[in-house]
Amino acid sequence: MIHTFSVSNYHSIREEVVLDLRIPGTAPDLPRFQRSAAKPDIKLPSVVVLIGPNGSGKTTLLNALITTARIASSASPTEENNPINSFLPFFSPETRKEPTRFCVEFEADWLAPNKTRKLFRYELVVGRNDSGSQNNSFHYEAMSYFPKGRPRRLFERRGPQEPIYVSSEFGIKPKDDRLKAVRADASVVATLALFNVPLAMRIADTMRRILWSSNTVYHTKLEHPTKAIIQMFEQNPEIRTWAKEHIQSSDLGIQGFDIRNDSEEKNVFFKHHGLDVPIPLDFESSGTKRLFHLLPQFHIALDFGIPVAFDEIDGDLHVDIAGEVLNWFRSRETNPNDAQLLVTSHNVGLLDDLEKEEVFITEKDRNGATRVYGAQDVRGLRRDARLYPKYRAGVLGGLPKIG
Repeated sequence: MIHTFSVSNYHSIREEVVLDLRIPGTAPDLPRFQRSAAKPDIKLPSVVVLIGPNGSGKTTLLNALITTARIASSASPTEENNPINSFLPFFSPETRKEPTRFCVEFEADWLAPNKTRKLFRYELVVGRNDSGSQNNSFHYEAMSYFPKGRPRRLFERRGPQEPIYVSSEFGIKPKDDRLKAVRADASVVATLALFNVPLAMRIADTMRRILWSSNTVYHTKLEHPTKAIIQMFEQNPEIRTWAKEHIQSSDLGIQGFDIRNDSEEKNVFFKHHGLDVPIPLDFESSGTKRLFHLLPQFHIALDFGIPVAFDEIDGDLHVDIAGEVLNWFRSRETNPNDAQLLVTSHNVGLLDDLEKEEVFITEKDRNGATRVYGAQDVRGLRRDARLYPKYRAGVLGGLPKIG
Protein backbone atom coordinates (compact mmCIF):
# COMPACT_ATOMS: atom_id res chain seq x y z
CA MET A 1 0.00 0.00 0.00
CA ILE A 2 1.14 3.54 -0.71
CA HIS A 3 1.87 5.76 2.31
CA THR A 4 2.92 8.97 0.55
CA PHE A 5 3.61 10.21 -2.96
CA SER A 6 5.12 13.54 -3.96
CA VAL A 7 5.93 15.14 -7.31
CA SER A 8 7.16 18.53 -8.48
CA ASN A 9 7.65 20.26 -11.84
CA TYR A 10 5.52 17.81 -13.80
CA HIS A 11 2.99 19.13 -16.35
CA SER A 12 0.47 21.22 -14.33
CA ILE A 13 2.28 20.53 -11.04
CA ARG A 14 4.78 23.25 -10.19
CA GLU A 15 5.79 23.26 -6.53
CA GLU A 16 5.91 19.94 -4.69
CA VAL A 17 2.50 18.33 -4.34
CA VAL A 18 2.19 15.66 -1.64
CA LEU A 19 -0.46 12.96 -1.49
CA ASP A 20 -0.19 11.81 2.13
CA LEU A 21 -2.48 8.84 2.68
CA ARG A 22 -1.55 8.18 6.30
CA ILE A 23 -4.63 8.51 8.48
CA PRO A 24 -4.24 10.50 11.72
CA GLY A 25 -4.25 8.48 14.92
CA THR A 26 -7.28 10.44 16.11
CA ALA A 27 -9.44 8.94 13.34
CA PRO A 28 -11.69 6.02 14.35
CA ASP A 29 -10.52 2.50 13.57
CA LEU A 30 -13.07 1.86 10.81
CA PRO A 31 -13.16 -1.53 9.00
CA ARG A 32 -12.48 0.19 5.67
CA PHE A 33 -9.12 1.46 6.95
CA GLN A 34 -6.20 -0.98 6.89
CA ARG A 35 -3.36 -1.25 9.36
CA SER A 36 -0.01 -0.95 7.63
CA ALA A 37 1.78 -4.29 7.47
CA ALA A 38 5.12 -2.50 7.69
CA LYS A 39 4.11 0.12 10.29
CA PRO A 40 1.22 -1.25 12.40
CA ASP A 41 0.72 2.09 14.14
CA ILE A 42 -0.28 3.63 10.78
CA LYS A 43 -3.71 3.30 9.17
CA LEU A 44 -4.20 3.65 5.42
CA PRO A 45 -7.23 3.89 3.13
CA SER A 46 -7.77 1.05 0.65
CA VAL A 47 -9.66 3.48 -1.58
CA VAL A 48 -8.53 6.99 -2.55
CA VAL A 49 -10.79 9.22 -4.67
CA LEU A 50 -9.51 12.39 -6.36
CA ILE A 51 -12.25 14.93 -7.04
CA GLY A 52 -12.01 18.35 -8.65
CA PRO A 53 -12.86 20.39 -11.75
CA ASN A 54 -11.89 19.36 -15.26
CA GLY A 55 -8.28 20.30 -15.93
CA SER A 56 -7.38 20.65 -12.24
CA GLY A 57 -4.67 17.95 -12.33
CA LYS A 58 -6.40 14.76 -11.17
CA THR A 59 -5.20 12.70 -14.13
CA THR A 60 -1.79 14.36 -13.97
CA LEU A 61 -1.31 13.21 -10.38
CA LEU A 62 -2.29 9.61 -11.18
CA ASN A 63 -0.12 9.65 -14.29
CA ALA A 64 2.86 10.86 -12.26
CA LEU A 65 2.40 7.95 -9.88
CA ILE A 66 2.14 5.40 -12.69
CA THR A 67 5.13 6.96 -14.45
CA THR A 68 7.32 5.95 -11.52
CA ALA A 69 6.22 2.32 -12.03
CA ARG A 70 6.81 2.60 -15.78
CA ILE A 71 10.32 3.99 -15.29
CA ALA A 72 11.28 1.21 -12.87
CA SER A 73 10.08 -1.49 -15.28
CA SER A 74 11.33 -0.12 -18.63
CA ALA A 75 14.35 -2.32 -19.11
CA SER A 76 15.73 -1.04 -22.44
CA PRO A 77 13.71 2.00 -23.48
CA THR A 78 14.16 3.60 -26.87
CA GLU A 79 13.98 7.35 -27.37
CA GLU A 80 10.40 7.01 -28.66
CA ASN A 81 9.00 5.01 -25.73
CA ASN A 82 11.25 6.10 -22.89
CA PRO A 83 8.91 7.27 -20.09
CA ILE A 84 11.35 9.93 -18.89
CA ASN A 85 11.00 11.65 -22.27
CA SER A 86 7.20 11.56 -22.16
CA PHE A 87 6.58 14.30 -19.65
CA LEU A 88 7.02 18.03 -19.64
CA PRO A 89 7.99 20.51 -16.91
CA PHE A 90 5.70 23.22 -15.65
CA PHE A 91 6.19 25.84 -18.36
CA SER A 92 7.17 28.93 -16.43
CA PRO A 93 10.45 30.84 -16.83
CA GLU A 94 11.58 29.62 -13.39
CA THR A 95 10.79 25.91 -13.84
CA ARG A 96 11.15 25.25 -17.57
CA LYS A 97 14.71 23.91 -17.23
CA GLU A 98 14.45 22.59 -13.68
CA PRO A 99 14.35 18.83 -12.97
CA THR A 100 11.23 16.81 -12.23
CA ARG A 101 11.12 14.98 -8.89
CA PHE A 102 9.13 11.94 -7.76
CA CYS A 103 9.13 10.20 -4.40
CA VAL A 104 6.86 7.35 -3.31
CA GLU A 105 6.77 5.40 -0.03
CA PHE A 106 4.97 2.06 -0.17
CA GLU A 107 4.93 -1.47 1.21
CA ALA A 108 6.26 -4.60 -0.50
CA ASP A 109 7.70 -8.03 0.31
CA TRP A 110 10.64 -7.84 -2.11
CA LEU A 111 13.32 -8.64 0.48
CA ALA A 112 11.48 -11.72 1.80
CA PRO A 113 8.78 -12.85 -0.68
CA ASN A 114 5.46 -13.91 0.86
CA LYS A 115 6.56 -12.69 4.29
CA THR A 116 5.98 -9.46 6.19
CA ARG A 117 6.11 -6.40 3.98
CA LYS A 118 8.64 -3.63 4.53
CA LEU A 119 8.29 0.07 3.88
CA PHE A 120 10.28 1.24 0.84
CA ARG A 121 11.05 4.68 -0.54
CA TYR A 122 11.76 5.17 -4.25
CA GLU A 123 13.12 8.55 -5.34
CA LEU A 124 13.67 9.89 -8.85
CA VAL A 125 15.06 13.15 -10.19
CA VAL A 126 14.94 13.50 -13.97
CA GLY A 127 16.66 16.48 -15.56
CA ARG A 128 16.66 18.27 -18.90
CA ASN A 129 19.90 18.21 -20.82
CA ASP A 130 21.60 21.57 -21.48
CA SER A 131 22.71 20.48 -24.96
CA GLY A 132 19.29 21.16 -26.44
CA SER A 133 18.57 17.46 -26.89
CA GLN A 134 15.02 16.34 -26.22
CA ASN A 135 16.32 13.35 -24.24
CA ASN A 136 16.12 13.60 -20.46
CA SER A 137 18.40 11.75 -18.07
CA PHE A 138 18.51 10.61 -14.47
CA HIS A 139 20.08 13.15 -12.13
CA TYR A 140 19.27 10.99 -9.10
CA GLU A 141 17.67 7.62 -8.39
CA ALA A 142 17.56 5.76 -5.10
CA MET A 143 15.64 3.14 -3.18
CA SER A 144 15.70 2.66 0.57
CA TYR A 145 13.82 0.57 3.09
CA PHE A 146 13.17 1.06 6.79
CA PRO A 147 14.25 -2.00 8.82
CA LYS A 148 14.18 -0.23 12.21
CA GLY A 149 12.46 3.03 11.48
CA ARG A 150 15.47 4.63 9.82
CA PRO A 151 16.17 4.40 6.07
CA ARG A 152 18.77 1.96 4.75
CA ARG A 153 19.91 2.43 1.14
CA LEU A 154 19.40 -0.43 -1.30
CA PHE A 155 20.91 1.51 -4.20
CA GLU A 156 21.74 5.10 -5.11
CA ARG A 157 22.95 6.91 -8.22
CA ARG A 158 23.80 10.60 -8.09
CA GLY A 159 24.30 11.41 -11.75
CA PRO A 160 25.06 10.03 -15.23
CA GLN A 161 28.81 9.78 -14.64
CA GLU A 162 28.77 8.90 -10.94
CA PRO A 163 29.35 5.38 -9.58
CA ILE A 164 26.23 3.49 -8.50
CA TYR A 165 26.06 2.28 -4.92
CA VAL A 166 24.32 -1.10 -4.47
CA SER A 167 23.80 -2.79 -1.11
CA SER A 168 24.42 -6.44 -0.33
CA GLU A 169 20.71 -7.22 -0.68
CA PHE A 170 21.13 -7.13 -4.46
CA GLY A 171 23.78 -9.85 -4.32
CA ILE A 172 26.24 -8.11 -6.65
CA LYS A 173 29.59 -6.47 -6.02
CA PRO A 174 30.21 -2.69 -6.25
CA LYS A 175 32.23 -3.02 -9.48
CA ASP A 176 29.98 -5.56 -11.17
CA ASP A 177 29.92 -5.05 -14.96
CA ARG A 178 26.13 -5.01 -14.89
CA LEU A 179 26.24 -1.67 -13.10
CA LYS A 180 28.31 -0.24 -15.95
CA ALA A 181 25.50 -1.12 -18.34
CA VAL A 182 23.06 1.31 -16.66
CA ARG A 183 22.38 4.08 -19.15
CA ALA A 184 21.88 7.71 -18.22
CA ASP A 185 18.26 7.45 -19.40
CA ALA A 186 17.41 4.02 -17.92
CA SER A 187 16.49 2.95 -14.41
CA VAL A 188 18.90 1.02 -12.20
CA VAL A 189 16.05 -1.29 -11.18
CA ALA A 190 14.95 -2.06 -14.74
CA THR A 191 18.52 -2.57 -15.99
CA LEU A 192 19.47 -4.98 -13.20
CA ALA A 193 16.19 -6.84 -13.76
CA LEU A 194 17.18 -7.25 -17.41
CA PHE A 195 20.38 -8.92 -16.18
CA ASN A 196 18.40 -11.33 -13.95
CA VAL A 197 19.32 -9.84 -10.56
CA PRO A 198 16.62 -11.47 -8.35
CA LEU A 199 15.72 -8.48 -6.17
CA ALA A 200 15.51 -6.16 -9.18
CA MET A 201 13.37 -8.72 -11.03
CA ARG A 202 10.89 -8.87 -8.15
CA ILE A 203 10.62 -5.07 -8.05
CA ALA A 204 10.20 -4.78 -11.83
CA ASP A 205 7.58 -7.57 -11.87
CA THR A 206 5.49 -5.71 -9.28
CA MET A 207 5.77 -2.49 -11.29
CA ARG A 208 4.62 -4.27 -14.46
CA ARG A 209 1.59 -5.69 -12.66
CA ILE A 210 0.73 -2.19 -11.44
CA LEU A 211 0.96 -0.93 -15.03
CA TRP A 212 -1.20 -3.72 -16.43
CA SER A 213 -3.83 -3.32 -13.73
CA SER A 214 -4.04 0.49 -14.05
CA ASN A 215 -5.72 2.35 -16.88
CA THR A 216 -3.70 5.54 -17.19
CA VAL A 217 -0.84 5.74 -19.66
CA TYR A 218 0.80 8.90 -20.97
CA HIS A 219 -2.22 11.03 -19.99
CA THR A 220 -4.68 8.77 -21.81
CA LYS A 221 -6.95 6.00 -20.56
CA LEU A 222 -5.79 2.50 -21.46
CA GLU A 223 -8.23 -0.27 -22.34
CA HIS A 224 -6.67 -3.64 -23.07
CA PRO A 225 -7.71 -5.12 -26.44
CA THR A 226 -10.47 -7.72 -26.35
CA LYS A 227 -7.98 -10.26 -27.75
CA ALA A 228 -5.77 -9.78 -24.70
CA ILE A 229 -8.72 -10.22 -22.33
CA ILE A 230 -9.82 -13.41 -24.12
CA GLN A 231 -6.29 -14.78 -23.95
CA MET A 232 -6.11 -14.04 -20.24
CA PHE A 233 -9.45 -15.78 -19.60
CA GLU A 234 -8.29 -18.86 -21.51
CA GLN A 235 -5.01 -19.00 -19.62
CA ASN A 236 -6.57 -18.24 -16.22
CA PRO A 237 -9.91 -20.02 -15.67
CA GLU A 238 -10.05 -18.58 -12.13
CA ILE A 239 -10.13 -15.01 -13.47
CA ARG A 240 -12.74 -16.00 -16.06
CA THR A 241 -15.01 -17.51 -13.39
CA TRP A 242 -14.55 -14.45 -11.15
CA ALA A 243 -15.43 -12.11 -14.02
CA LYS A 244 -18.55 -14.11 -14.88
CA GLU A 245 -19.78 -13.96 -11.30
CA HIS A 246 -19.37 -10.20 -11.10
CA ILE A 247 -20.90 -9.57 -14.52
CA GLN A 248 -23.94 -11.58 -13.38
CA SER A 249 -24.21 -9.74 -10.06
CA SER A 250 -24.05 -6.27 -11.63
CA ASP A 251 -27.77 -6.23 -12.51
CA LEU A 252 -27.16 -6.02 -16.25
CA GLY A 253 -29.62 -8.80 -17.11
CA ILE A 254 -26.73 -11.05 -18.09
CA GLN A 255 -26.57 -14.74 -17.18
CA GLY A 256 -22.97 -15.22 -18.29
CA PHE A 257 -20.70 -15.18 -21.31
CA ASP A 258 -18.88 -17.64 -23.57
CA ILE A 259 -15.84 -17.37 -25.79
CA ARG A 260 -16.44 -18.80 -29.26
CA ASN A 261 -14.89 -18.79 -32.70
CA ASP A 262 -16.57 -16.09 -34.76
CA SER A 263 -15.51 -16.24 -38.42
CA GLU A 264 -11.69 -16.29 -38.25
CA GLU A 265 -11.18 -15.11 -34.69
CA LYS A 266 -12.53 -15.64 -31.19
CA ASN A 267 -15.22 -13.41 -29.78
CA VAL A 268 -17.25 -13.03 -26.60
CA PHE A 269 -21.01 -13.71 -26.52
CA PHE A 270 -23.30 -12.79 -23.62
CA LYS A 271 -26.35 -14.73 -22.48
CA HIS A 272 -29.27 -12.48 -21.50
CA HIS A 273 -32.41 -13.26 -19.53
CA GLY A 274 -35.37 -13.63 -21.90
CA LEU A 275 -33.27 -13.90 -25.07
CA ASP A 276 -32.61 -17.18 -26.89
CA VAL A 277 -29.77 -15.73 -28.99
CA PRO A 278 -26.39 -14.77 -27.45
CA ILE A 279 -25.31 -11.15 -27.97
CA PRO A 280 -21.74 -10.44 -29.19
CA LEU A 281 -19.62 -8.06 -27.14
CA ASP A 282 -19.67 -5.38 -29.84
CA PHE A 283 -23.47 -5.08 -29.49
CA GLU A 284 -23.44 -4.71 -25.72
CA SER A 285 -23.81 -1.38 -23.92
CA SER A 286 -20.73 0.75 -23.35
CA GLY A 287 -21.05 0.06 -19.60
CA THR A 288 -21.05 -3.72 -20.09
CA LYS A 289 -18.07 -3.53 -22.44
CA ARG A 290 -16.12 -1.37 -20.03
CA LEU A 291 -16.84 -3.59 -17.05
CA PHE A 292 -15.85 -6.67 -19.08
CA HIS A 293 -12.45 -5.12 -19.87
CA LEU A 294 -11.86 -3.78 -16.35
CA LEU A 295 -12.65 -6.92 -14.34
CA PRO A 296 -9.37 -8.78 -15.11
CA GLN A 297 -7.41 -5.70 -14.04
CA PHE A 298 -9.28 -5.54 -10.73
CA HIS A 299 -8.74 -9.26 -10.15
CA ILE A 300 -4.96 -9.01 -10.63
CA ALA A 301 -4.75 -6.04 -8.27
CA LEU A 302 -6.76 -7.82 -5.56
CA ASP A 303 -4.90 -11.10 -6.06
CA PHE A 304 -1.41 -9.62 -5.81
CA GLY A 305 -2.24 -6.89 -3.29
CA ILE A 306 -0.84 -4.01 -5.32
CA PRO A 307 -1.79 -0.33 -5.64
CA VAL A 308 -3.49 0.57 -8.93
CA ALA A 309 -4.71 3.80 -10.50
CA PHE A 310 -7.91 4.30 -12.50
CA ASP A 311 -8.73 7.52 -14.27
CA GLU A 312 -12.49 8.23 -14.39
CA ILE A 313 -13.54 5.05 -12.59
CA ASP A 314 -17.18 5.97 -13.21
CA GLY A 315 -16.86 6.48 -16.96
CA ASP A 316 -19.68 4.47 -18.63
CA LEU A 317 -20.48 2.79 -15.30
CA HIS A 318 -23.52 3.47 -13.13
CA VAL A 319 -22.54 5.13 -9.87
CA ASP A 320 -23.74 2.08 -7.92
CA ILE A 321 -21.50 -0.27 -9.92
CA ALA A 322 -18.54 2.09 -9.44
CA GLY A 323 -19.36 2.15 -5.72
CA GLU A 324 -19.44 -1.64 -5.63
CA VAL A 325 -15.95 -1.76 -7.19
CA LEU A 326 -14.70 0.51 -4.40
CA ASN A 327 -16.26 -1.87 -1.87
CA TRP A 328 -14.26 -4.79 -3.28
CA PHE A 329 -11.10 -2.97 -2.20
CA ARG A 330 -12.51 -1.93 1.19
CA SER A 331 -13.62 -5.41 2.27
CA ARG A 332 -11.18 -7.77 3.96
CA GLU A 333 -13.14 -10.66 2.46
CA THR A 334 -12.54 -9.58 -1.14
CA ASN A 335 -9.25 -7.77 -0.50
CA PRO A 336 -7.24 -9.92 1.94
CA ASN A 337 -3.89 -8.91 0.37
CA ASP A 338 -4.16 -5.14 0.99
CA ALA A 339 -4.60 -3.97 -2.59
CA GLN A 340 -5.17 -0.22 -2.93
CA LEU A 341 -7.31 1.62 -5.47
CA LEU A 342 -6.62 5.25 -6.43
CA VAL A 343 -9.18 6.78 -8.76
CA THR A 344 -10.39 10.03 -10.25
CA SER A 345 -14.11 10.72 -10.51
CA HIS A 346 -16.52 13.41 -11.64
CA ASN A 347 -19.52 11.60 -10.17
CA VAL A 348 -19.87 13.37 -6.85
CA GLY A 349 -22.63 10.91 -5.96
CA LEU A 350 -19.82 8.66 -4.72
CA LEU A 351 -19.07 11.13 -1.94
CA ASP A 352 -21.86 10.01 0.37
CA ASP A 353 -20.27 6.57 0.70
CA LEU A 354 -16.78 7.92 1.37
CA GLU A 355 -15.01 8.84 4.57
CA LYS A 356 -13.11 12.11 4.54
CA GLU A 357 -9.78 10.24 4.74
CA GLU A 358 -10.60 8.67 1.36
CA VAL A 359 -11.21 11.97 -0.47
CA PHE A 360 -8.60 14.31 -1.92
CA ILE A 361 -9.38 17.56 -3.73
CA THR A 362 -7.44 18.96 -6.68
CA GLU A 363 -7.56 22.63 -7.67
CA LYS A 364 -5.44 25.08 -9.63
CA ASP A 365 -4.13 28.34 -8.22
CA ARG A 366 -4.20 31.66 -10.06
CA ASN A 367 -0.96 30.72 -11.88
CA GLY A 368 -2.42 27.47 -13.23
CA ALA A 369 -0.50 25.18 -10.87
CA THR A 370 -2.16 22.13 -9.36
CA ARG A 371 -2.54 21.80 -5.62
CA VAL A 372 -3.90 18.83 -3.66
CA TYR A 373 -5.30 18.50 -0.16
CA GLY A 374 -7.33 15.94 1.74
CA ALA A 375 -10.92 16.44 2.86
CA GLN A 376 -9.62 15.51 6.31
CA ASP A 377 -7.60 18.76 6.19
CA VAL A 378 -10.72 20.93 5.85
CA ARG A 379 -11.21 22.62 9.20
CA GLY A 380 -14.45 21.99 11.00
CA LEU A 381 -15.56 19.09 8.79
CA ARG A 382 -17.39 16.69 11.10
CA ARG A 383 -17.27 12.94 10.51
CA ASP A 384 -21.04 12.58 10.70
CA ALA A 385 -21.55 15.18 7.94
CA ARG A 386 -22.55 14.02 4.46
CA LEU A 387 -19.74 14.91 2.08
CA TYR A 388 -21.93 15.40 -1.01
CA PRO A 389 -23.88 18.48 0.24
CA LYS A 390 -20.68 19.85 1.78
CA TYR A 391 -18.94 19.61 -1.58
CA ARG A 392 -21.87 21.16 -3.45
CA ALA A 393 -21.94 24.01 -0.92
CA GLY A 394 -18.25 24.72 -1.59
CA VAL A 395 -17.07 23.69 1.88
CA LEU A 396 -14.54 21.20 0.45
CA GLY A 397 -13.45 23.39 -2.43
CA GLY A 398 -12.69 21.91 -5.84
CA LEU A 399 -15.88 23.17 -7.50
CA PRO A 400 -15.77 24.08 -11.20
CA LYS A 401 -16.31 27.74 -12.04
CA ILE A 402 -18.69 28.13 -14.97
CA GLY A 403 -19.40 31.46 -16.62
